[in-house]
Amino acid sequence: MPTLSNLSVRFRLSAAIAVLFGLILLVSLIGFLVLNRTELWMNVLHKDTLAEVSEALDLSRESADLATSAPFLYALFPPFQLEQEKAKVLANLDRIEALSADDPALDLPVARLRFAIDDLTTALAPQTERQAALDAIDRDMVRLNQRVRRFTGDRALPLAEREVWSGLQQLTASAIGAGRANALIELGEAHRRYTKQRAALLAQLLPVHGATFAEIEQATQRGESLFVLKHRDLAARLDAENALFRIRQEARRVSTFAGAKVAQAENRLSQARAETSSNLAIAKNAFLALTAASLLVAITSSLYVSRYVAGNLQRIAEAMRRLAAGNHRTDPPQGPNSDDEIGQLYAAFHVFRESARKLERRTRQIGHQNALFSRVFRNIKDGAAIASSKGWIEAENDNLRQLLRLPPAQGAAHARVPDLIAASGFARRTSASEHGGFEEYADPSGNVLELRRSPLPNGEEVWLLSETTERKRVEQRLEEIRRVEALGKVSGEVAHDFGNILSSISGNLHLLETADAEEAQHLHTRLRSALDLGISLTERLLAFARKQHLEPQVTDIGVLIEGMADLLEIAVPSSVSMEFEIPPDPVLARVDPGQLESAVLNLCVNAGQAIGEAGHIRVCVTDDNGAQLSIHDDGCGMSPEVLRHATEPFYSNRNDGSGTGLGLSMVDGFVHQSGGQLSLSSRTEPPQQGTIVTLKFPALTEENNQSNEMLTPGTALVIDDDPTYLASASEALERLGYIVVRAGRFSDGTAQLHRLPRLDLVLSDLNLDNGASGWDILHLAHRLFPKCRLALMSTRETYRVPQELEAVARPAKLQKPFTDAMMRKLVASKG
Repeated sequence: MPTLSNLSVRFRLSAAIAVLFGLILLVSLIGFLVLNRTELWMNVLHKDTLAEVSEALDLSRESADLATSAPFLYALFPPFQLEQEKAKVLANLDRIEALSADDPALDLPVARLRFAIDDLTTALAPQTERQAALDAIDRDMVRLNQRVRRFTGDRALPLAEREVWSGLQQLTASAIGAGRANALIELGEAHRRYTKQRAALLAQLLPVHGATFAEIEQATQRGESLFVLKHRDLAARLDAENALFRIRQEARRVSTFAGAKVAQAENRLSQARAETSSNLAIAKNAFLALTAASLLVAITSSLYVSRYVAGNLQRIAEAMRRLAAGNHRTDPPQGPNSDDEIGQLYAAFHVFRESARKLERRTRQIGHQNALFSRVFRNIKDGAAIASSKGWIEAENDNLRQLLRLPPAQGAAHARVPDLIAASGFARRTSASEHGGFEEYADPSGNVLELRRSPLPNGEEVWLLSETTERKRVEQRLEEIRRVEALGKVSGEVAHDFGNILSSISGNLHLLETADAEEAQHLHTRLRSALDLGISLTERLLAFARKQHLEPQVTDIGVLIEGMADLLEIAVPSSVSMEFEIPPDPVLARVDPGQLESAVLNLCVNAGQAIGEAGHIRVCVTDDNGAQLSIHDDGCGMSPEVLRHATEPFYSNRNDGSGTGLGLSMVDGFVHQSGGQLSLSSRTEPPQQGTIVTLKFPALTEENNQSNEMLTPGTALVIDDDPTYLASASEALERLGYIVVRAGRFSDGTAQLHRLPRLDLVLSDLNLDNGASGWDILHLAHRLFPKCRLALMSTRETYRVPQELEAVARPAKLQKPFTDAMMRKLVASKG
């Protein structure tokens, strides 16, 4: 048999709880007996008193329901609804009569309730027909009022006739007011006014008014007279309200009687409660004795818990505090020699102490790793910084500010990495999304830095700044080499194609010298074909070089694509399905619509050829900070090498050798010449196999209104060593009203500047004969004519203006080839 010390804490506490439970059970048994006797007494009370209270409450509730439901009779005019609601109210009254059968005091109130309900329904029964007749008269009066109002406002009618129409309008308005009156006094006033107006109109009526007056009379006398119907309607409402008042009054009397019966029952219950209290006092003494015994058991249990359980727990807690303070070498406390929970807790403490020692060793290892990280952080060649979740720099190495060409940090001042970059001479050149996760910054000296930001799970960020100046210079050199290679390839291909064209022209011209008339016509056809081929090749090269002639205008790209849908579905193979995603709102861009249609058609045809068999092409138009057009296909895709050369001229990846290799380069040239961007992305493996071509055009900006800014035409000097452009520019200015002086050489232009007494505009080509520059012409023109408008034309897309000339004259620039619209815009600008 186990000794007491070997018993578990759970068993000991369970035994004490069992003893307490037995005592509580005994107390409950005594209470049950007392309460059972009390229940028998309450049953007697229930038969005599509670039943009476229940009937009184039912009577009060039924009377309240009657008072609540009776007003619904007042709101119901259809006979069937009135009868249904009356049946419900009478059923409620029948239940009240049944509950009050034993109370003669309620006979009179119940009888009055029944009479009041009968009076209410009697008053409301004919209301439906009266209301329908009044509504019909009101509609007729409103219709007639609108008719006579039109005649009253017709100024083409004679004044006397319009006055009668006005009287008829007032007569109909009086009838409408009578039909909508809410009191007998208001009805009487409307009747008096109507009678007076009618009598006055009878003496003024003309034959044209007779039909309308007859309709008014017929409408007001429909069935019974309007005023009789309205009088009966208002009287019935007064009778109904009187009946409702009587119903409420009698219902309150029934509720008051029920409340009195409840009060009487409460008095009887109070007497029963006093008798029950005396019985419970006897049981209370027994409860006190048993409670004392329970208290003794509880005190014994608490002493056991405080001395044995809590004492050992306190010794273990002190040992835990020493362990938490870092004292891992002190001997643990000696616990009781038992197998209960306290003994198991001491054993667990020994295991925890060993785990704490292992944790100490692991902490020393982490400290060593932190020291290693600190050395790497301080000595890394890149600039490094750790920023908090709010952006403040918490740690940085010395190289961060050195790479930014900033002085070392002073004191403990907080800063942010973007603030340091803003304080330096570096400016962002590319964003992270454009540069594979890096942001690229450059300063005026040509130094280039790459910045990468890595977020941490706790919201902090790690910033790395690397010097990439030399690498960028190498990349630029490689890019220049690639451009030279591309230029060489273009030159070779163009020379080859133009050589074929020129050979064809030369051969046909040679044959033309000895040919007869019929053969000469055939040779002329072949010559024109060769010339057309040369023109087509030239146009493609201009598109690639971004110098083709465009006529941009504000275009809704969504509408343009919708209009091309049928053409695109025809252009692609029948096995390829087309899908168009076009937003409901306009997506506007300033582009040449014809060139854009050609580009979209070219891209969709290429996509259809890339798919091969069955596939899908999706054309999406979006408005994302500018107009964006994307063409998605699920074709074979392009490898990274092919994708890199895709927009190069004369590059084709078709296995059959077909195609000129200028299609995608022409689209790229058109997009960039329109101020937009072309981007390509492609995958060659499922599930995202296919190519996405995106054309993005800049958002529209408000153009200055130039119609009021046109300069007054005057004298213009045009200098160009190309006779064609000299003639076209001069003729364009002459069409604008200018007196044009032409000069085909640099020397002729300078001579004309010294010879002319006045000049309003000087337009010069950039590259003149014998290496002369148009800037020299403009310098001389500004010195001789300070108020003269200066302009320069060139085939280059961009060219730098000398600073000294830009500061004083701000010359305009005109790109060749130009149109009349471009020339008009040039002379209209203020510079």
